[in-house]
Amino acid sequence: NDDDNGTPQQQQSFQQKTITEYDYPRMLNNILPPSIRILGWCPVSPNFSARFSCANRTYRYFFPRRNLDLAAMAQGLQYMMGRNDFRNMCKMNCEQVYNFERLLMNGKVVSPQRVYIVSTEEDEKKKVSSQPAIEELSTTQQESPYDICHVEIIGQAFLWHQIRCILSILFCVGRKLESPDIVQELLDIETNPRKPSYEMASEAALVLQDCTFARLHLGRTVCNLWNVTKVLERRWEDHAVAAERANDALTTIKSETEVRYSDVVEFVEKIYKNRKKKEARRINRPADDDDDDDDDICKEMEKRAPPTPMISWGIAIKIIRDILNVHPYPPSGSTGQTAKGQTESTVHVPLLERSMGTTYEEKVRSILREDGDDDDVVINGKDGKRKKRSTKRKNRYEENIIKKRKTEEEDKAFYEHM
Repeated sequence: NDDDNGTPQQQQSFQQKTITEYDYPRMLNNILPPSIRILGWCPVSPNFSARFSCANRTYRYFFPRRNLDLAAMAQGLQYMMGRNDFRNMCKMNCEQVYNFERLLMNGKVVSPQRVYIVSTEEDEKKKVSSQPAIEELSTTQQESPYDICHVEIIGQAFLWHQIRCILSILFCVGRKLESPDIVQELLDIETNPRKPSYEMASEAALVLQDCTFARLHLGRTVCNLWNVTKVLERRWEDHAVAAERANDALTTIKSETEVRYSDVVEFVEKIYKNRKKKEARRINRPADDDDDDDDDICKEMEKRAPPTPMISWGIAIKIIRDILNVHPYPPSGSTGQTAKGQTESTVHVPLLERSMGTTYEEKVRSILREDGDDDDVVINGKDGKRKKRSTKRKNRYEENIIKKRKTEEEDKAFYEHM
């Protein structure tokens, strides 16, 4: 009746005040680059922080299988689970960070055939598992160097370039240049307080897959999701066609191109000698100490000699790969600059035998000039003139660390609240 529902005029007034929600994701996607797509949104309180209100983050890093040992990579990732000090697996930003402990909760190494699962879950004896779990996938696809795999890591928060450094270490493990135990050694800050010199993995294959926020429920629209799907389908098509064109070129050159076997022998011997010289310099010994190895190479090449002087390029690649353990592609995760510096005769220097960076304490002393220098000291500039030392780093350190530093109890309460 009119007493309960109001007069017809009042009802019409209420209807006119109905608020229509804007399709914010669609509006943002119209102005963002195609590589960034918004799926949904929801209102938040003024205290919300996209960074500090995030309960956990999920990263994925994609790569071709190539010659990688995925089981060894999963074992290395297992050693990282739990709360550890990752100062040797990040880029230390001492002006803004003083606590390098981070919690990794779960992880996966995924291939088309199986998934290696690592986590911090405890068994019946309250011990974290030391071995990854393996989940076989129902597929008839055979393992191939061209399989696209990925590593997934879920953590509470991450340091600067932490994922890229982690993947660089895991790729060394996967290529069997390092043992999975190298992870435990790098996490042992008491024994190894200095970070060894190594290149980070490329940022091109890194994806921030998901961010989890408690009590947030994103609203999504069919229209926007349809448009996002169209963009992603188009991007997949472009890359899939480009990949197939490259694969067709590889197949053609391997099957239809021939080379002289004598040229292959010369190529193998040249690479072996160059690698031998580099290894000799590294361990400081004469390069001609292993003549027996030279004989073994020659005998192996003679054993593989074909009945005709010419062989297909595909067979030649297999011979070079089997004898020298080299491959005609850059190391997984390498940047363009790193790949450019890699050659077939490159010798891997074990991580703990490389030059080491400065410790966190040494970096802080340098910032604060605890060696006796003061802010008025003058130094030689690049142009040969004398000028005052900049105090920008010191000011940033004092602002971000000294003034805002929390106690251990406050840090613990903060991370437990996330």
